[in-house]
Amino acid sequence: MSSLSFGELFEGECRCGGDMVVVEEEISKEFKELLGIIYRNFEVLDFKGTERELEVEVESEELKRSFLSVYNELKIRGYIAALRRGKNKAIKLLVIKFPPPKAERPWINVILLVITACTTLWAGLYIFKNPISAFVLSSSLLAILGAHEAGHRLAAKRNDIEISNPYFIPAPPILGTFGAVITIKRPIKTREAMMQMGFLGPVLGFLLALLCTIFGLFGSTETGVTLPALPAFLLVLTRNPSMQLNPLLFSGCVMMMVTALNLLPAGQLDGGHIFRGLLDAGKHYKLTQTVGFSLLLIGLVPVFITGSSISYLSVWGILILLLFSRPHPGALDDVSSVPQRYRLLAAISIIILILCMPLPTQL
Repeated sequence: MSSLSFGELFEGECRCGGDMVVVEEEISKEFKELLGIIYRNFEVLDFKGTERELEVEVESEELKRSFLSVYNELKIRGYIAALRRGKNKAIKLLVIKFPPPKAERPWINVILLVITACTTLWAGLYIFKNPISAFVLSSSLLAILGAHEAGHRLAAKRNDIEISNPYFIPAPPILGTFGAVITIKRPIKTREAMMQMGFLGPVLGFLLALLCTIFGLFGSTETGVTLPALPAFLLVLTRNPSMQLNPLLFSGCVMMMVTALNLLPAGQLDGGHIFRGLLDAGKHYKLTQTVGFSLLLIGLVPVFITGSSISYLSVWGILILLLFSRPHPGALDDVSSVPQRYRLLAAISIIILILCMPLPTQL
């Protein structure tokens, strides 16, 4: 192809002085098929590759359309494609062999759900000392978690994303659950799909948690308990930091505060997925570090002023700094920009974050 060594071509211009020439015997039939698919959708400037990997410098007037067309054709052949921008701003199409996803074992999901139902019931008995209250707490917590995961599944279905069934995570009786997680079997194709995945889950969970909170405000508080923090909007609405929480109000408040954590625009939290769709890897990593250090420092202020114990904000900050020490990988197409209307998703997520942000009930 040229006198440059493997990998050099993408750092500068070709020095061969002429058109690229490929000798047929140098590449396999499968390799030629992959290149043929790419040639039909992109203008190819150069390429390099091995038996399992291919890196192509490309151009196209419609990057997103070209990428999706190539992605769909390569997926059938067991490959996955990614679009990245190189150091010299050249656009690279990366193609690698992608192993088929492992078969799911649904019985694991069922067992975890049953165990989580038991631990949340246990938590309800521990907190409220009443079987009926325990059932209300357990069922509302699981419903809110289910709504959150349903939002992710809806976004996945809309964008042809392969995901697992939710894994509910049991926990000790303080709350009875650490939430639920899903695994993504293949990387997300576009920034828009990634933003929808990050947005729909917390929004559906927030709406059901808000509904529980509203109904809980009209319920009895005879067996109510207090919390050291409450969602910001509830404190502003009731102006009663020492309010008694019945099981429905308790689950709604707790899950809204968990939603606030999940919507922080950091790392691979749902809020991180939303803002990674708007920012490149470097800028988003700086944002993650800023959020982590800001929460850490803000949480330490009461420690120095009043000598109180470390705040939950500092704990959040430490977790963010420890868990997200590397940049978010982004979507497979990390070059094409998203439509302006997707900025509205980021704005709504920040509004929900502010409404749900836990505020201490005692200073």
